[in-house]
Amino acid sequence: MANSILQIGCGAFGPAHLAAWRALGVADRLVVADPNPATASTVHAICPQARVVADWRTALAAADLVDILTPSDTHHAIAKAALAAGKDLFIEKPVTVTVDEAAELERLAVSTRRIVQCGLYFRFHPKAQGLQAMIAAGAFGRLRFLSGRFLGLKRARGDSGALHNDAVHFIDLLTWLAGEPPRTVYAVARDHFGRGMDDLAVLQLVYPSGAAALIETGYIQPGRWPDAVTPGAVTSKEIAVTGEAAVAEIDFAAERAAVQRGAHRPVDGIWRPDYGALEDPGWPAADPVAVVTAELAHFLDCARTRRAPPAGLRDCAVVPAAVIEAAITSARDNRVVEINYPE
Repeated sequence: MANSILQIGCGAFGPAHLAAWRALGVADRLVVADPNPATASTVHAICPQARVVADWRTALAAADLVDILTPSDTHHAIAKAALAAGKDLFIEKPVTVTVDEAAELERLAVSTRRIVQCGLYFRFHPKAQGLQAMIAAGAFGRLRFLSGRFLGLKRARGDSGALHNDAVHFIDLLTWLAGEPPRTVYAVARDHFGRGMDDLAVLQLVYPSGAAALIETGYIQPGRWPDAVTPGAVTSKEIAVTGEAAVAEIDFAAERAAVQRGAHRPVDGIWRPDYGALEDPGWPAADPVAVVTAELAHFLDCARTRRAPPAGLRDCAVVPAAVIEAAITSARDNRVVEINYPE
């Protein structure tokens, strides 16, 4: 177990991390670094034993593990400093703004032999894990189509657009379910607010196996449910997966999932749907704190055992960053773009 955990940043998602550290029984080993004077009251309301400092640099040397929750454009510099200091890292998404930054962190983590886990929430949601296990076991056969909608009427963050903030979740999740990174992307993105960042993005992905995917994200489309993370927001967070032998839908906001087994079959020269009844797969519900607790518990275990986390820098930082950069190029040039992944 770590002697000291340094959480850098305590913004909108900070309290969920605090509650997770408390649930894991390590709040007494926690130092939270944030320049906002109001942070101390937030921290002590959840983790009374935690210590609060204004500057993370003053607490880095004494930390064994570092948890980075600062604005995305600061992640690269902080992570570099932490890795150079020999610390294991948990970094919330998006891990970096550019693919070059992600690749540099991957090389540095390898050279320093540090454990780095990326904070991509849905990999640790029990419904997503249940679906991934079914796909990996062959219950869906060859995948044909995946889709994800992560959108709603909510605030537009000041440090990143819809691609980096929201689409990154389902770029990673659908790629994890597909078992391979996409080969090409065609994207449409818009900056209706004039911020210099997208507030609407739609991506079409094609994987080497031939499976296709569609991801919709943005802040201007109506959502269906109150957001569990962003107060006052109404959002939709849902995916669907179609394979040769089954289809599945998950509504993360409503905590619902369904699977139908079957396929289209030719009858009298017409391909007709031949699917069984909707099945409740029994995948459990989870709130944000429970999911973050599962993420951080896995991180602690990886740091203890020195095994590389599946949600590591290659799959969860380099790949999503490469997809997003290709999507930005595609939207700008109005063309299909082949995605280049750095070695």
